[in-house]
Amino acid sequence: MTDDPDTERSGGRGLRARVLRAETSLAVLAVLAILYTAFLAQNLVAPIVAAVVASFIFMPLMRAIPFRFLPDAASAAIIVALIVGALGGATWALAEPAAKWAGRIPAALEELQRRSSEISKPMEAMRKASKQVEEITNGGPEPQAVVMKEPGLIEQAMEAAGQKGASFLIFIVLLYFLLATGELLRDRIIRSAKRLTDKEKARRILRSMEREISTYLLSISLINAGLGLAIGTSLWAIGLPNAALWGVAAALLNFVPYAGAAAGMILTGFVGFIVFDDLGQALMAPAIYFFWNLIESQFVTPSILGRRHTLNAAVVFLSIVFWGWMWGVIGAVLAVPILVMMNTCFAQIEGLRKFSIFIDGRPLPGQDPTGSNLPE
Repeated sequence: MTDDPDTERSGGRGLRARVLRAETSLAVLAVLAILYTAFLAQNLVAPIVAAVVASFIFMPLMRAIPFRFLPDAASAAIIVALIVGALGGATWALAEPAAKWAGRIPAALEELQRRSSEISKPMEAMRKASKQVEEITNGGPEPQAVVMKEPGLIEQAMEAAGQKGASFLIFIVLLYFLLATGELLRDRIIRSAKRLTDKEKARRILRSMEREISTYLLSISLINAGLGLAIGTSLWAIGLPNAALWGVAAALLNFVPYAGAAAGMILTGFVGFIVFDDLGQALMAPAIYFFWNLIESQFVTPSILGRRHTLNAAVVFLSIVFWGWMWGVIGAVLAVPILVMMNTCFAQIEGLRKFSIFIDGRPLPGQDPTGSNLPE
């Protein structure tokens, strides 16, 4: 065995490098395992995450008048009852017009096919001719394939309704317990830290997450409500039936950045095509939708939220794509709140602050909003 100090230092550095690589590999595998579990158990994990996000929104309300004078269990019960009542009332008011429009979809598709027959007929003739040529080339028609019978539409709808109903029940019950025991849970998390500095850091992270999430989502909710009111009123002014339904749909769709606006324009364009015979009048509905979304996204939201809640647009898009792929619509809705929580948490932890730089959309110190260097 050598006593050379350089050799010992070299061996120590090599050992530390191997340990670091092993820890990094284990961390990556743990993250992948968690994401895979979240994907498989989305009907369980997604409502849990939604309840946690909602608890950050309503926790400041628990400390407001008159709830601060009530027991936490009673305040949580009142808030959850108001949420369920509001959702139930909105569903009851909009269920009938939504069902009527859903019943008109088959006839609307037939009308759409009839109006586009001038384009579809030549394409259909080309398709048939191509199929005939292929059959002649292959020596006759292809053998019929055996198709397994899929479950009926009613069975699929009932299964989906049962899963979503169970997820909603998990969300509501967990939200109640998080609100009722929120302060106790927060105190337990802080007490679990060993050092005083860690306790202060945990308290600061929890307060920051609550403040950022509640401020962001409350502001976005008010903005989306105003957007829905503006779109609904404008669609009513041009004579589109059930304008209130499309206004509510616009407010809900706008919780999903980018994709929500595109889906709303397609939806109102389809409805306008059904209702109006004139093409120009039919195009007014998506044009109105685009106009109000442009006003909201370029002027209203930046002026209200400012740079405090600015996120990197590319990271927001990737987050929506990823969580939408993981959990569907609910994942796309939760994508931005999850990103805000991650950014807030990363910004408070020294070792993870570098990741917050990539999520945050604010200009770095020494740069103007366009990204160019400011003069010293």
